[in-house]
Amino acid sequence: MKDRPTALLLSLAFAFGTALFGESVPVTISKEGSWQRGGKPYFIKGAGGYGSLEELKKHGGNSTRTWSDRDVGGPDGILERAHKLELTVCFGIWLEPECNWFSYKKPEDCEKQKQRVLKTIIEHRDHPALLCWGIGNEVEGDGENEAFWHQLNHLARVVKEADPAHPTFTAVAGFSKKKIDAVNRWVPELDFIGINTYAALGRLRESLQADGWKRPWVVTEYGARGFWESPRTSWGVAKEQTSSEKAVQLRDMYKRSIEDSSGCGGGYAFNWGWKQEYTGSWFSLYSRQQEAVTAVDVLEEMWTGKGPKNRSPELIRLKCPAADKPMAAGTHFKAETLAHDADGDPLTYTWIVLAEDPHQSNEGRNPEPPSFPAAILMGEGPQAEIAAPSKPGNYRLYLEVRDGKNHLATANAPFQVAAK
Repeated sequence: MKDRPTALLLSLAFAFGTALFGESVPVTISKEGSWQRGGKPYFIKGAGGYGSLEELKKHGGNSTRTWSDRDVGGPDGILERAHKLELTVCFGIWLEPECNWFSYKKPEDCEKQKQRVLKTIIEHRDHPALLCWGIGNEVEGDGENEAFWHQLNHLARVVKEADPAHPTFTAVAGFSKKKIDAVNRWVPELDFIGINTYAALGRLRESLQADGWKRPWVVTEYGARGFWESPRTSWGVAKEQTSSEKAVQLRDMYKRSIEDSSGCGGGYAFNWGWKQEYTGSWFSLYSRQQEAVTAVDVLEEMWTGKGPKNRSPELIRLKCPAADKPMAAGTHFKAETLAHDADGDPLTYTWIVLAEDPHQSNEGRNPEPPSFPAAILMGEGPQAEIAAPSKPGNYRLYLEVRDGKNHLATANAPFQVAAK
């Protein structure tokens, strides 16, 4: 049981928004999209995910993004851990999607959600690591639910009244003209818009101008081309880029759409850490063992103006003829790769066969799909021989190339074992 002075202090902190960890740092955004934090220019060099904040700081990042208030408060929460590293937190507040237990057309549902949002604001508004409030992530659907936009505008006003020191946004899944028109018409209270975009990032600046967006914006998610926008095999599964291909694309898109601060306050790369989503490597900037892929080198270069002292391996190509058409169970096939390390570090090669994962996991907490180690007949170097598993279905051959200095390159090739 808490002693009375401590309990009283906690009660006052909640009631009046008094920070227990320090003083609030005000953030302002000009109409042109220029940010200031504590009276000094600020540009977001951020990443979203639950990986190491120490690694984020080491590579030149200055901010992390969350999607809900899980694990943000208290002495061991993200806010306090970020503050100790002089990082900021883009604080996400979860909003319910339109569903059978919640509707933006029901005032009682909206009021209950508003009270929850307000409670969160009051609890955390004075923390010195706080940068801005994210009111919902990809809740807008196709953008045609007018009731949602009205509730969002009301929430933005309520948040601003409770905390005028930190700007508000909502993160949308892409920013089509339909959504731009809706925000322009119904949501004037938002300070900026957050845009989650992947393959379309390179064209984003031009698209916003063409579709009539003139207010500030931040790229709240960007990274590898999404599995939903990738080419597919003849049996319908997405083909993933190699880690080196992702890095080349990332550099180009960042320079095109984020680097120029005109209108843009910066961005958050996705996913800082490891996440099983379609594959374990698709969006992950790190392995489960905290090894960085080439995209992290690119981010450090973009954030600091110079590359790392030791770079990740380059995976030039992966050849796997099995990815072309279905095969019979037990069929033997070969795969080979060409990789290079700019620092001259000796490389090691790991080949793995996993079942295709049909599910999308939640924040990387789901385990990897089943592994088939017996399928790797030979695979201790840049060439491998594989035997197709006996059970019909969809599989992937994964390759991990390591330099022994906490860096790796990744690639994979889907293949199918046909039913008899």
